[in-house]
Amino acid sequence: MSPVSLPPAQGIGSIDQDNSPIVEVDVVHSSRALATGIALAAVTLTTQGCTPSSDTTSSGTSSPVAAETSATAPSGGSPSGDTDHYDEILAGDRKVLIHIAEDDKDWSATYEGPIAIGGGTDDGALFRIVPASDGRHLLEALRAREEGGRWCVYGDTRTEPVRLSTKTCAEDETTLFKVTKAGGMDDQGRVTHHLTNERFGAVQVKNDGSALYIQEVGDGGTRGTYSFVDRGPIA
Repeated sequence: MSPVSLPPAQGIGSIDQDNSPIVEVDVVHSSRALATGIALAAVTLTTQGCTPSSDTTSSGTSSPVAAETSATAPSGGSPSGDTDHYDEILAGDRKVLIHIAEDDKDWSATYEGPIAIGGGTDDGALFRIVPASDGRHLLEALRAREEGGRWCVYGDTRTEPVRLSTKTCAEDETTLFKVTKAGGMDDQGRVTHHLTNERFGAVQVKNDGSALYIQEVGDGGTRGTYSFVDRGPIA
């Protein structure tokens, strides 16, 4: 009799010749599952990489906390807006420029005496705010004069309106000025002031910025507020 040939066993549960179970792997389906897993992992990593971090905003700028930390005070002024060495300036211990806030110009004591307007770099640009009686001040020009002595700003009545000039320092109705805060600041964050003479009125600036004068304030208000730019201690 001829031997009977049996078809080979397929799938899980086949027996080889030594009676050991044979486990067959579906290679095609396993490969597809592996590829699908890798693709899903790649998508997850890509999504995480696109998520914004907590340190920057969606526009790429620094966070609000970082922005606040880097903020600085205006150049030339303290964080509160006060002029540097403010109390020392009003005590007469510092040299200053008297700065015209409206025109970004400075007072200048000419050699001949009258107060002109300049850029703050000439020999006549330095002044001293000297305390005087009844809360008023003398405005001392620190430009050296051939005659020697100390020279202060006063209201010169030889012109109309009254102009500013200098004469030997002494307290009188023409040389005393009240310094009061104007409630504003100049472009560098320094406090601005009104300067007023009790006899003649407020120190003002012509509309074209060409000259200073003293006059009572009319209905149109006043043009002229002044800040003090510190230029170091009095020697």
